[in-house]
Amino acid sequence: MSGVLGWRAAMGRALYAPGGFYVAGGGPAAHFATSAQHPLLAEVVLALARRAGTRRVVDLGAGRGELVTGLHALDPTLSVAAVEVAPRPREVPCAVSWHGRLAELPLGKANATLLIAHEWLDTVPVDVVQQTEAGWLLVVVDPRTGAETLAAPPPSADLAWLERWWPLGEPGDRAEVGRSRDIAWQRVLRRLPGALLLAVDYGTTRGERAARAYAGGTLRAHQQGRLVPVIPDGSRDVTAAVAMDAVRAAGEQAGAVTMADTSQRDALAELLPAPRTYVQSLAQRELRDPEGLGAFRWLLQRATRRTGARVSGR
Repeated sequence: MSGVLGWRAAMGRALYAPGGFYVAGGGPAAHFATSAQHPLLAEVVLALARRAGTRRVVDLGAGRGELVTGLHALDPTLSVAAVEVAPRPREVPCAVSWHGRLAELPLGKANATLLIAHEWLDTVPVDVVQQTEAGWLLVVVDPRTGAETLAAPPPSADLAWLERWWPLGEPGDRAEVGRSRDIAWQRVLRRLPGALLLAVDYGTTRGERAARAYAGGTLRAHQQGRLVPVIPDGSRDVTAAVAMDAVRAAGEQAGAVTMADTSQRDALAELLPAPRTYVQSLAQRELRDPEGLGAFRWLLQRATRRTGARVSGR
């Protein structure tokens, strides 16, 4: 088993180490399409910011800066910031501040801030487990080849998370342990007390997981527009669906107030104006397609001053 890693460690190294996919991979747009790159998303985020009365928008996991660039073009008076591990792209306007970590972001007036984490949680590394006759066992992987082996049981806190959020299935079933994402979301909440936080991601529900709709897990990889074998070697995106119900509960456990928990299709019905042209109609239809981008989940929470609680297994 020399050289193998748990999936959480392997994912973290493949995505965020020097030379990793998100540090030196040319940006997500080079490998897969997402609504963060869609020109209408900036209009949607601006509408949400204005409705909430916020004057600063922070894009957590900003990619190549498509969203922040669009926001600045729509409203140059808006304070716009990006948080991204990759270097600042030359095409991002100078007025947009660029930060390598959320901790570098000036706090400012947090209660006047809207933070959007668009497909950020799905790239927070997670461990992978497999159900056996003896219970859940960690899956370890060779980062060079993607070859997997079963190892020891996961820690007790992860087992408690699985008991609550990913009910037992049958031997051979796989799951991703989303506790690391719950903790990551709580850290964001604690960093910006009073702010409005929006997580947009593709995800699963406990009901779907209990029904074994995702019995094989959701781990996958993208490279240059194609689904490719999941090898954590830094050359490809490695991602897994988000247990958004667990993230919501983690936020509420930390004191956040949930403002909305819905699909992108339904959220955009309230934020987008009626299309005036056929082209606008097509663009909106693409963002709201229930079989595509419209299936993203939107979780909108308001951080509060008592965001000190931490995630537990239960």
